[in-house]
Amino acid sequence: MMNWPSWLTTQAHIGSQYPYYSIEENLPSFSLNFNDVYLSVSNTDLDVQAVIEILMRSYIIGDKSLIKSVKRTPWMAEYDEEKNNWQYYDIPPHDNKKMDPKEAAIKLKEILYEEVLKYVGETQKVGILLSGGMDSRILAGVLREAQLNRDFNGQVIAYNWGMFDSRDVWYAKKIAEEYDWDYKHFSLNPEVLKENFYLVQKVGAETLPYNLHAMDAVAQDADSDIILAGSYGDTMGRAEYNGIPLQNVPPVVPDKANKLGLLKDSIVQQYYEKIENESKCYRNTIDKHKREEFQYRETEYQRHHARRYLTTAMSIIAMEKPLYQVFTSPKVARFLWSLDLPIRSDVLYEKLLPLLPGNLWKIPWARTGKLFGSNDNRSPDCGNSASHKYGKWLRNDLRGFIDEELDLNKLSSLGIFNEKSLEKIYKNWSSTQTDSIDKIDTTISWLTSFSMFIKEYDVKRNHSYSKNYKDILNDITISPKIKAYQYLRNKRRN
Repeated sequence: MMNWPSWLTTQAHIGSQYPYYSIEENLPSFSLNFNDVYLSVSNTDLDVQAVIEILMRSYIIGDKSLIKSVKRTPWMAEYDEEKNNWQYYDIPPHDNKKMDPKEAAIKLKEILYEEVLKYVGETQKVGILLSGGMDSRILAGVLREAQLNRDFNGQVIAYNWGMFDSRDVWYAKKIAEEYDWDYKHFSLNPEVLKENFYLVQKVGAETLPYNLHAMDAVAQDADSDIILAGSYGDTMGRAEYNGIPLQNVPPVVPDKANKLGLLKDSIVQQYYEKIENESKCYRNTIDKHKREEFQYRETEYQRHHARRYLTTAMSIIAMEKPLYQVFTSPKVARFLWSLDLPIRSDVLYEKLLPLLPGNLWKIPWARTGKLFGSNDNRSPDCGNSASHKYGKWLRNDLRGFIDEELDLNKLSSLGIFNEKSLEKIYKNWSSTQTDSIDKIDTTISWLTSFSMFIKEYDVKRNHSYSKNYKDILNDITISPKIKAYQYLRNKRRN
């Protein structure tokens, strides 16, 4: 395939990388860098549906980009040059196999070991993304065992980012020291965040700038040849999506797609059914297996959320060096999805951690500051549970930058936004007092990167939508809604 990354052979995995390509070409040319593909297109019309989806879910659903002529590689698919179409892999079935949790942990460790060895191959300089969480810790333990067994004879460097007083930094460094690995820390600060507004253009402005963290520093570092990540552990191993147990996960598309009223109501009504259908379109077509509703939703969260939110940010690294996600190989996915749901929980990790080299289970979990699985009511350590202050940095340190780059007139000229709602969300934005990101920060940061995108890529939009009574109502109610949300959030956080 033209320009397909030679290392990228994980198309059959639950989690991979998904290059861009242009639909204007008979034989597509692929690149993980949106800029490369954009240069080959003549039609720069805006995909309005993609805008709705980002404002609704913070990611694009399906294979679209913000420009109609540019698409992303489909999930679980490989391009067939001879047939000039996509060939789809089997999506692993779900089951409810009963199994002793310790036996399941032993089996999971065995197949994760195989997966890691396949990724590292003969590579001599392996980098891992290490935090204070459980997923990267399990990856670290498996990789260390491969070293001890001499199945892997290369060097490991642990990459970590965040504020120095955060648990993510404390515990990652402790794990690296436990394994006598090189450790490299990258700070998160307003300057890194500002740079990410420019970097996110390389992935078509389809994710939030703060999601890139310090990924570019990892990408540019010369001390590793490939990168391993464990970002899929929560979803695949513990069946937890955005902190919600799988059985309680809502549909990908919520009932209200325009909560803040930023988009004109008529455009949302026009596209809503199409968005909902696209979110579920693998059911009974690509997906040949019968599933319960929550299991269908799991496949859809993997196809849309993990693929378009998580791995899009990781593409910043993958543009420079191979990046592989542990927990995603067909063998691992089939095993985990075959298990009865209660086994895919904290108990699986509780049984797995003691099987790994060293005393990883004795290092607290960054989320709580306590040992993983502990019911101890003692206060957690004094480390900061947050590794950044993105909300505060956006509202204060980068306020001048946002003022300069967020072009409300340019956005309004697209004819899809409710202009008064845009003005009011911007006016009320900085009232929040918390350090962390809230929904308004998320919206402002994406609108800013989107403003930069439409100017950089000369994005076109020829059709304008008229306002209706609901838009007028949104004009009136958006300020009280934002103020109530900010008041309650400030009160809860303080």
